[in-house]
Amino acid sequence: MKFDGPTRRPAGIRLLANERGIVLIAVLCLIATLVLVGTTAYIVSSTDVKIGGNFRTNQTALQVAMAGAEQARQTLRVANASSTNTSNFSEELAARAGANGVLNAYPTTVDDTAITSSSSLVSGYTYNAYLTNDSSEGASSTTDSNGKVVITSVATGPNNAKAIVTTTVQLYTFSTSSPAVVYSKDNVTLSGSALSINGNDGGSCGGGNLSTVYTLDPATTTQNGNPGLSGNPSTPQHGNTNIDLQGLVDQFKTGANYTLTADQSGANYGSSSSYVTVYADAEATQADHELRLNNVTGYGILIVKGDLQMAGNLDWHGIIIVTGILKSSGGGSNGKNIQGQIYSGSSALGDTAISGNIDIAYNSCEVKKSLSSQPLKVVNWKQNY
Repeated sequence: MKFDGPTRRPAGIRLLANERGIVLIAVLCLIATLVLVGTTAYIVSSTDVKIGGNFRTNQTALQVAMAGAEQARQTLRVANASSTNTSNFSEELAARAGANGVLNAYPTTVDDTAITSSSSLVSGYTYNAYLTNDSSEGASSTTDSNGKVVITSVATGPNNAKAIVTTTVQLYTFSTSSPAVVYSKDNVTLSGSALSINGNDGGSCGGGNLSTVYTLDPATTTQNGNPGLSGNPSTPQHGNTNIDLQGLVDQFKTGANYTLTADQSGANYGSSSSYVTVYADAEATQADHELRLNNVTGYGILIVKGDLQMAGNLDWHGIIIVTGILKSSGGGSNGKNIQGQIYSGSSALGDTAISGNIDIAYNSCEVKKSLSSQPLKVVNWKQNY
């Protein structure tokens, strides 16, 4: 083989004239690649941050809108409770209509008055909640006949974040009404001349007059010792009106302000200006499945799953619902006063027995005040996009 010169290269193979700079080119290519990778990573991460930030602000706006809807629901309940007609929302709707006398709400041209608004709930976010009628009666109508309205809560925040929540709410009502001031699914025994049951409406809220006692067939009412009965009619009645007491318990217990787990003595619940709901699951918390109340005053709805014993002094304004039987005890000085209505069920342990110094009188206003203390029922909820 023939070699060239002192380098001893094989003939025909020529060395580049100058190899200097090849490393620089390689380094520049590497740097360019790293810059490209870094730029891509920055763009991706910054995009993720922006997406995360937008998601967070939008979710916060949604939470604020939901809070606005709940505040509006409470504001509406309070306004209805103090209105001249608590059976519908006509007064509340009319109070929110703008200068044109109809409800426009959102997103049309808004001249309505928001039922509630706030810019301090969460820093940087504002909500306004508007009121309209439900679709069955025409959203712009200020006349309500079914106790159902729509709350539209609109929240705005940074970076043009916006959320709209629409909630349809309805007044709580009894699914059926009692034909008497005292309703029982079991036999009832009335004893003593100190006992008085009056079915004539003592209020002025349009309840009408009721019978004194009504029992579900085949249950009957027994009278001992000439109790005082008055109403329309005054004599106890019976028939096939079967009221779902457990359904009423399930309906109202979710709004309970107090939950009792033991017998009560010397307690006060609510006031004449603040009606509450008291719930006791005596079947689960009491060995004898009976709640005993002694020297108790209350305003609102008393719900007992199990039996109820009215012992000693008792003063209750509103509705008493007992899935079991109702009993009263105590001497002549232990008076009991119930203004409203009583619903009692049945028990294998005995019948409903009412005796002693007790005055039970129907009062439609006390009943309506008790019902108006309930949070408005949510019929439908949705987020608008």
